[in-house]
Amino acid sequence: MFDQSTGDAFQAKIAEKLENLPSPPWRLMSEGLWGSVYDLGDGTVLKLARRHGGLGTGESKIIREAAALRLLDGFSGPRLRVPKLVGSGLWDDPWGFGSSYSGPPLAGWLRCETMPGRHMEEAGFFGRASGERERFGEDLGAAIADFHRLTAPLVPEAAKLGDSLMRSLGEAMSRISSAEQRRRLEALKEAWHREAPEPVFLHGDLNLSNVLEDRRSGISFLDFAEAGIGAPEADLRHFENAGPLRDAVFRGYAAASGAAPNLSRYRLGVAVNAAISLAIGGESGHPREGLRRRQWLDEALTQAGID
Repeated sequence: MFDQSTGDAFQAKIAEKLENLPSPPWRLMSEGLWGSVYDLGDGTVLKLARRHGGLGTGESKIIREAAALRLLDGFSGPRLRVPKLVGSGLWDDPWGFGSSYSGPPLAGWLRCETMPGRHMEEAGFFGRASGERERFGEDLGAAIADFHRLTAPLVPEAAKLGDSLMRSLGEAMSRISSAEQRRRLEALKEAWHREAPEPVFLHGDLNLSNVLEDRRSGISFLDFAEAGIGAPEADLRHFENAGPLRDAVFRGYAAASGAAPNLSRYRLGVAVNAAISLAIGGESGHPREGLRRRQWLDEALTQAGID
């Protein structure tokens, strides 16, 4: 995001604006579509969200994640942990970070507990032995099932966050102009509501980059900016392209919950992913990339039974 000198000055400005932060420099842990995450070195991390990134707004991401983490209040289950919220806020002046800052305007910040474990990034994960990948997939599926089951008492309050999948689809459709694609996506909405079961509390964006694994404390879920409620299959949809890992996640989920995921609803969720990919990527990159995104959406809708 910045070179070292501007980065140091920027961190100093952040420390000046927010109370009770350790003195910088802080270690940059990750850089994503919406912003940066820093290890503050005191057992907490600081997330800085930009106003614009993917779909929606940075402000909505910060507000939603803070609300979800307050509700979860450091949730801990037999196989799963969630970070505890320390504080959050929006910036009054998104440009007010001094002459050293030339990046995009910032929406807000969120500070939470540092979780133990290693990041489950795909590049390293798929280099593991197949047996280890299978074990992790089953553990992850069981952890997702535990999360859905043990947070059931929170669903009435979490309902204020909305249906995660339908919110994402609405954001995607705001960037899709094709009349035929929009017609089929409206039909997808109707099918989702028609098949809706009793809702569960959803993480909303479960993928390997939002999961930590620690041999002692188990699995941790990170980044609740897309949290909400809805059908449990919405929390499984990102594993569609993960090959055998998806099957292992399904096995672990079924074993822990006592019921296999509903494949019809799962396919609807995968189609939403395809719509999001098209909405964010559009025709960018090589011409074949735009064609690939359009074809994936067509295929995913067909597999979901949306003609």
